[in-house]
Amino acid sequence: MYMSQDLTPQTAENLQLRIRDLATLMSRVAESLHQGDPVELQHLADEIGAVQTTVQGVSRQLEDHPLLADSERYVTRVSDILESCKLISTRQEAIDQLKRLQLLKSFDQNDHEAFGQLQDRVKTVLHSLTNGSVEERRQAMTNVLEDQSAFKALYEMINRPEDLSDNRWMEAQGIITDTFGRNVALAVIRGRAR
Repeated sequence: MYMSQDLTPQTAENLQLRIRDLATLMSRVAESLHQGDPVELQHLADEIGAVQTTVQGVSRQLEDHPLLADSERYVTRVSDILESCKLISTRQEAIDQLKRLQLLKSFDQNDHEAFGQLQDRVKTVLHSLTNGSVEERRQAMTNVLEDQSAFKALYEMINRPEDLSDNRWMEAQGIITDTFGRNVALAVIRGRAR
């Protein structure tokens, strides 16, 4: 029986491996039949049934997944299931980064307006990731995860500035300033924002 689980790229890859194992088993059974050897077909039938149940279970989970747009939810082919699981994982990563940025506050009263505008932008992108069309969700992921993304630059500067190379630190500073303004950039650089 299929058990509910978190959908990850590993979920789909495990399913793909199971299908390959089933194909190997079917090939061996066919070869045995071709050679006239006795074959126990019940085991093969049980394996086919188990794989079908697993595919149907994962497919049903995808139908209800909130990180998929309506047009992405109804998949039954393993390659599409794999792609959907990867999308869920990537979107969750973007959401986690944005939720961290939502907590960002400045201790300086002069920065509050700039941080309020930042929070509005974060909220808009989060909404697109969770409620937008396929294209809106794709664009939101790009806006959060690509190297030139201001959200990614800000996330890096807040979470692990010591890991950034000097070039990336300077680049991130420029991206943040250009996108969110000088107040946000200076608050982050000077440690007024956490």
